[in-house]
Amino acid sequence: MQNRVLAVVPSEGVQHFGPSVDELAEGIARLPPRPHHTTLLSYLSTYWPEAQFQHRFTRSGWFRSGGVRHQDGTLISQNIESWLETSLRQSGDFEQLLMDLEALQPLVTRFNGVTHFFTASYGNAPEACWQLEVEELQEVMDRHLLNPAATEPLDVSDLTDPLHPATLDGQPVGFPVYRLGSLINLHLALAIAVNAPSLQRFFNEWSESRLPDFHHHWFFQRQEVQNHYGVQALRLLPQAIKADALREHSWDLNANATEMADQLRSFDKTAGFFGAWYFCMVTGNLVPKALAERLQHDWINNYRYISERQSLWIHKWLHQPYSL
Repeated sequence: MQNRVLAVVPSEGVQHFGPSVDELAEGIARLPPRPHHTTLLSYLSTYWPEAQFQHRFTRSGWFRSGGVRHQDGTLISQNIESWLETSLRQSGDFEQLLMDLEALQPLVTRFNGVTHFFTASYGNAPEACWQLEVEELQEVMDRHLLNPAATEPLDVSDLTDPLHPATLDGQPVGFPVYRLGSLINLHLALAIAVNAPSLQRFFNEWSESRLPDFHHHWFFQRQEVQNHYGVQALRLLPQAIKADALREHSWDLNANATEMADQLRSFDKTAGFFGAWYFCMVTGNLVPKALAERLQHDWINNYRYISERQSLWIHKWLHQPYSL
């Protein structure tokens, strides 16, 4: 999966931003990754003392295209696409390019990546918060540029994204490095997000529940979309930090009221907060939407295993549904 880098860059102050984002990115890139991110957190507390960042979550399993290297591992180019386009112009035609590549036998690398999420709150509201994403990248050997056992490539795209790559064993090329992924002021981002009304309703319901530490349980995924005018816009999607564990929860909406209550309690226990079933219902596919009708039916029939506030949320959601 390819990962995008996007920074929402506001203005001054803790609520906005004092230090330069470019300087922050340069400072983070100079730090060697350490267990528990001790060096990174120490740097942040020194560079931006007004904000108290905490590590919340790490997402792994993605990668990004790397560069091109000689057989001995020395770097030829950090960008395979631009290098191939330049090489094609120098060779004169694609057939000559293939001959040149066969003589060179270059290797292609990739960056294995994980993203670390940090937050720093500056108020009680869930949206009064900074979300910092820091990527940790490890360059490894990915494949031979040419695969003699496969069909001969017809163009540059067959070289950059081959159908049958000659894979390598993923041997590391260098040490892991940090890179700034994004920095978002959620309060300011909320003002421009295309799904702001739904987000505000979500935040209001969380505040009504009086649950502590919103960002201990949620992080935000950024999504670039086109609005009604065809202009690129930002969508913010709350994601449950314990989503992987919550996906393993099985739902039986035909169970009796006692068993339904047990299912809700079990889900909340896994999530780590009361009413998690409702918030996960409106933010994704962790909870079936049909649960709302079942709970409304039981409430009307005097099976009161959810709170009165939650029953009001369900009633409102059934009449004015929303999702994030």
